[in-house]
Amino acid sequence: MSPLSLAVGIGLAVALLTAVAEYWHRLRWRPMSRLLFGPRGRPRRWTDAAPVLRVAACGLLGWGLAYLALAEPELLEATGSSETQETDPQDVQRVMLVLDISPSMNVADSGLKQSMRRRDRVYEVIEGVLSRIALTRTRFSVVVFFTSARPVVVDATDTALVRNVLDNLPLVWSFKPGETDLVSGLETAGELAKDWPPQSTTLFLCTDGDTVDFNELPQLPRSIRKLEILAVGDPMIGTFVGNHDSRQQSGVLKRLAAELGGTYHNVNQQHMATSALADLARVPPPLPGKGLQLKDLARIAVGLGAAILALLPLALQYGGSSWKPHRELPARSPRTADLATGENG
Repeated sequence: MSPLSLAVGIGLAVALLTAVAEYWHRLRWRPMSRLLFGPRGRPRRWTDAAPVLRVAACGLLGWGLAYLALAEPELLEATGSSETQETDPQDVQRVMLVLDISPSMNVADSGLKQSMRRRDRVYEVIEGVLSRIALTRTRFSVVVFFTSARPVVVDATDTALVRNVLDNLPLVWSFKPGETDLVSGLETAGELAKDWPPQSTTLFLCTDGDTVDFNELPQLPRSIRKLEILAVGDPMIGTFVGNHDSRQQSGVLKRLAAELGGTYHNVNQQHMATSALADLARVPPPLPGKGLQLKDLARIAVGLGAAILALLPLALQYGGSSWKPHRELPARSPRTADLATGENG
């Protein structure tokens, strides 16, 4: 059964129970009508609508709450937009992460206390990036490299896939041992992005720069709009890994950024500046012509039903009857009553 059908059934059931309760209530107060409403024995005429309003309000409230509880949830991300919102194909942007998963990324010389592993620092920095971009219009791809490179995520909309790769997924065991080949990661990324729309992709290269020497760099395709090099590792003090001293090769990465027209960021202790993510954070306007959705109608029903149930008792209290017993039968103080009794005596 669909959420809408089940919610309608719940709303009708609530309305029916309320109608039965209203009928029972009417049978109970009618014998006491003169006591309740004075000599006329009935309230003002408009109160005949009160039971109908109460039944309708309970039905609306029951349907609205049931549908909101049963319908597919709209997950709100950092941008405040729901994942179910449709995006114009022209507004789709792509983020490609090229991740270094070599053994040197396990060296613990990153973070403010320089006690965090380099790969964990990359995870932390990318989390900061994800929290500041428009996720609803972004497609994510991930390329990992060590002695060679391969894509592991392509055009995904779920950031959980990206986090799974970043969070200590042991992909390094799928590569042959040897020296890190950073250029292979760029080549694989370029091959993957070559058929994407021009200027649609931001490439994040996450590495310590500890790689084999290279003479030629691959030409990035037209789809790559920006290259952001996120460098981790201590650039001053190295750690012995394998048969060499491993540190952040800032000179190599700055040269790489200059030759490919990218930007070098030392994120070993600091996050990326928000200004560098301005383009990725832009939220496009929603597609026109969608109008009110069922969830919007359910919210309106809940608000309307709750308002009627809250305001109706006040209206009945102050405007439901023309008989004012405190005016027509003024109360006498005990002293006045005693004096009247004494005079009669």
